Amino acid sequence: MGFRVFISVLAFCAPPAWAEPLDLPVAQVLALGQAAYADRNGFERALLAGVPSAVAEPGGRVATPIDPFLWSLGGYFGGTGASPRPGAIFGCARYGVATRDLFAEHGFAARETFGLMGDVLPLSDDAEVWPDGAVARLHCMFVWDDAETVRIVPEAPAQAALQRLFEQVAQDEDGVAFAVLGEDGFRLRGRNASGDSVVWLESGEVILTNGHQQVSFRAFLIGGAV
Repeated sequence: MGFRVFISVLAFCAPPAWAEPLDLPVAQVLALGQAAYADRNGFERALLAGVPSAVAEPGGRVATPIDPFLWSLGGYFGGTGASPRPGAIFGCARYGVATRDLFAEHGFAARETFGLMGDVLPLSDDAEVWPDGAVARLHCMFVWDDAETVRIVPEAPAQAALQRLFEQVAQDEDGVAFAVLGEDGFRLRGRNASGDSVVWLESGEVILTNGHQQVSFRAFLIGGAV
């Protein structure tokens, strides 16, 4: 499933009344960034082990001769008994230096790159943050808008999950209006200054707004298996 359509998917999703909401293991989800060395199948196994209710959609981009590090993975997750497409979805994508350079050359809206946008989930500052010696970037996003499918993660547990994996955790309020976050909303971001010799789990984020909750992370593969 192309992650570009997640808003429309969420709009039509609702679990049956008897479904038990999922308690998302936020720390385990964020720790998936440490598997940036894995190929698509290996990462899918790690994800399904960490989020047992997750279901990966078939398809997705696979490695190419131009970019052997490129893959994408999307699907849905939720409580036991949730409908086939519950109001909670995820998208993960890894891409390498070749695709990074393609974006740098053509931008994000050109014919050569527009088709990649919804699959590889580029962030606007990927190239800026990209560390020396890194061969690929991994980004994952978990989003839900239905607390009966996935329970809301309050601020304190979210902060504790981030603190397990990141050196610095801060409340990020830049450009986020109170009306978007709401009374109980928050935007927490964790950062690591560096990683090990294989993976740099660069950042992680947990957001709660009036309309949805989101858990995401970005990691870079410094070297290792394709």
